[in-house]
Amino acid sequence: MIQQLYHHPDIYVIQVDLPDNPLQYLNSYVVKGATRNLVIDTGFNRPECRKALCEGLRELGVALSCTDLFITHLHADHSGLVQLFNQAGCSIYMSSADYQYLVDSEDGSTWQYAEENFMKEGMPAADIHLQLTNHARAYSPDPHFPCHTVTDGEVLHLADLDFRVIAVPGHTKGLCCLYLPQQKIFFTSDHILFDITPNIQLWYHMPDALEQYLHSLDKVRDLPVTLALPGHRHGASSIVGRIDTIKEHHRNRLAEVMSIAEQRPDSTAYDIARHMTWSMRGKEWKDFPPTQKWFAMGETLAHIEYLVQHGRLLRRTDKEVRTYSLLQP
Repeated sequence: MIQQLYHHPDIYVIQVDLPDNPLQYLNSYVVKGATRNLVIDTGFNRPECRKALCEGLRELGVALSCTDLFITHLHADHSGLVQLFNQAGCSIYMSSADYQYLVDSEDGSTWQYAEENFMKEGMPAADIHLQLTNHARAYSPDPHFPCHTVTDGEVLHLADLDFRVIAVPGHTKGLCCLYLPQQKIFFTSDHILFDITPNIQLWYHMPDALEQYLHSLDKVRDLPVTLALPGHRHGASSIVGRIDTIKEHHRNRLAEVMSIAEQRPDSTAYDIARHMTWSMRGKEWKDFPPTQKWFAMGETLAHIEYLVQHGRLLRRTDKEVRTYSLLQP
């Protein structure tokens, strides 16, 4: 589906379906300029996504030969089709942190690190083996492309407009949003989502991701915004209320982790994760799809790390398995 979201500048969204994925679709934004165009994010590196994106661009009359690509962050649903643009000679923009992570991931070492770490946190080997089907792994991009790396506060002249880059680490280390100050339009990517809560994971190269994410929410809270355009689902005309709701969500998550650790001392992160409340339409933990178990584990660990760093949980390591208990104030 294609929809025009703004006139002068002309901004469109192409909904790129994400088959068999609970996110449902990616919002690939297209900004048409007089001389060049801009595409923001792509969809997975799979034929269905390529077909949807290319058909949308053709319908809009957008030729890749006069188009630039901005990748907000490394996740495969946002970066997967980067080679489509690289092969057409497009200029590609992305943060250096997330670009480097894509390069480092090519040999599978980042996945190996995550798998070994999750095993130490109590995840059974059988569950880890199932991650071979994880969409983030199966449909990731080819990282061999020239990249114009961007920095926080940089102004990029794209599609005949001046976009401000806003770095918001948390969802990934290098996630960057784009902002049009004159129009007060904020492309929030997965930093702020309005129908679902962004997933905050544990990253080997980014200590205390949740702490950084909460700071990044505060960083943009007072940004003048009349149109917020997220990476998935529907946007909004304001971000303040949604930011407050997301922060409340994480306060509740932290309280739930502490409650479980108090009731079940010396639990692994996996034990804590399977006793937490998840929005899975009534499914029990044992029936979670493999990818959703992986995301739940990562989010649980991000909250555990926050609580350990803030002196609320005690971490113990016994025979290479980590366990957690509540530290009383």
